[in-house]
Amino acid sequence: MRLKVASIALLTLLAAASPACAYGSSVEDLVGSFSIGKSIKIGSSSECFSTRQGADPLTPSQSGRAMAGGQPPSLAGFVLWPQQVNASSPGTISMAAHIIDDQSVWAAEAVFWGPGGLEASALLESRTSGTVRDGIFEGQMTLPSASESLNATGGWHLQNLTLVDGEGNRRVLTEADLQGLGLPTVIEVN
Repeated sequence: MRLKVASIALLTLLAAASPACAYGSSVEDLVGSFSIGKSIKIGSSSECFSTRQGADPLTPSQSGRAMAGGQPPSLAGFVLWPQQVNASSPGTISMAAHIIDDQSVWAAEAVFWGPGGLEASALLESRTSGTVRDGIFEGQMTLPSASESLNATGGWHLQNLTLVDGEGNRRVLTEADLQGLGLPTVIEVN
């Protein structure tokens, strides 16, 4: 009996001295047609609860949970205007995305690549209509003018459109994904 009490006391002291942490993974075959891999991380692992130093504008403030649930948001529509601009003063390009999520949409970011490897992006975080679950989110970006870069003229192609919900779930769509939906992906600078 004394040995059992001493063992329990020792285990309690060891558990109190070090944070709880557990990892596990498995692969399950379902009816032989496909497999699902699972990884479980429980406890105070720095990998589970680490905070990033750099502020990512697409990370919701309340997404510090260890594991986010739900599905990533879906894109129901995307427009950008104007689709043709003058190189001497390309000005501002406006964009709007119709985004749907089962919980709440946080924001989206559109990244464009231009001639000569130039990059421009827009954060679409202003909900102009709809609800947090089904709304229109708008943003703007400025392309470099010809005076800023000799290679600013030509086609600016959407590299990716990242959709993020309030839980931090992300969906990254490529130019080909949007073209497959019949949505605009190119801005011409002449």
